[in-house]
Amino acid sequence: MNDTITISKAELEKMIAEAISKNSLPRQKKDFRDVHLTDEEVEKINLKHPLISERLSRRFASQITNEPSIDELRFVRGKPNGIYTRKRYGKENSSGYAHHKIYLQDILDNLRRISLAVMGASIIKDLDDDEFEYSLAIYEEFKKLFLNLYDERLSRENKILENME
Repeated sequence: MNDTITISKAELEKMIAEAISKNSLPRQKKDFRDVHLTDEEVEKINLKHPLISERLSRRFASQITNEPSIDELRFVRGKPNGIYTRKRYGKENSSGYAHHKIYLQDILDNLRRISLAVMGASIIKDLDDDEFEYSLAIYEEFKKLFLNLYDERLSRENKILENME
């Protein structure tokens, strides 16, 4: 059984115009770019701890010695914007060992995933605009927590290094 609906020409034109405008409006880009963790934020914390900062600023020739690597001699020192670890790790296509194994992108991905998980989503597209705004606030809270805990950890690590010298 088919039902017949009668609408005026003006109502039909209005419905068509609304449908076209929904599809032609520029979509808002949803991402965490405005609140994401930056190299500068990590570097700021690393610089508060001089012994950690010094270690993150250079590459070593081996896992054991404190001799600078060929890269360090050739390219001078880098910025201490990595995440510090006690162990040194060799890098592919590099002639030296560095103190960071985890990279900033790993942290960004984890913070994004956990912020979305709090909202019950796995991808940003699943969120409405108001939910997305709230997930940005959640991301910032997790970022602050991460930075505070990382700062506390480096404070302890720096004391350990001071006692070793």
